[in-house]
Amino acid sequence: MCSKIFRFKTIDSTHKFAIRLIETRNEDNCVIIAQHQTDGIGRCGREWLSPSGNLLMSMISNLPNVDFGQLSLAVACAVHETISSFISDNNLRLHWPNDIYCQNRKISGILLSIVNDKLVISVGINVNSAPDLGTAISMRDISGKVVSVDSVFSAVITRIKEWMNRLENLGFFHVKRYWLRYINEINRNVTIKNGQETLSGIFTGLDDSGRLMLKKEGRNLLISSGDMFINEKGITVDYD
Repeated sequence: MCSKIFRFKTIDSTHKFAIRLIETRNEDNCVIIAQHQTDGIGRCGREWLSPSGNLLMSMISNLPNVDFGQLSLAVACAVHETISSFISDNNLRLHWPNDIYCQNRKISGILLSIVNDKLVISVGINVNSAPDLGTAISMRDISGKVVSVDSVFSAVITRIKEWMNRLENLGFFHVKRYWLRYINEINRNVTIKNGQETLSGIFTGLDDSGRLMLKKEGRNLLISSGDMFINEKGITVDYD
């Protein structure tokens, strides 16, 4: 476990608080956990809705000597492995770049930032409730039972450290193998959106840097960032 834990009933954002700790106190090796966020954020500055009964946390650590894209995928492995240790569902899948889905609905999101050579890892897991969006699901929805948030918290911290150490000491091979085992979209038509730009093609896998491999009209493209959507109709979309 980390040396220091900051616990809040309500906070604007655990991720924002972690950044403030680094910028004002050069804080290291700690975790922030909250029961509720008033201004939770996800990737690309999007809002992360925070109903009660869920895990909302950020951890600060030294920046490991690994590729940032690979690190993001390794953290996703840790979160997926944590959730799968509490619930049994073959539909619990990884979704590039670092989300966790179950039954085609989102159960967890991950946000990583580098601040002053420190790493901030933020994780939101729908443990006992999910936003009423029709696109989200909770661990309780799946298992039919109330799940201990503290137990999930302890487990995910342990597994994040394990996967980070595995990546740093053994390389990306194990991370890539885990991803290819638990991702649904291989060989399917997908659309990648990055800001206002979109690109469609066949998702063929991950390269050794963790980039998404997209096949489009005989070309093999490598994509480092963006959001992936299933495109069952195979509609071709080019960058603007």
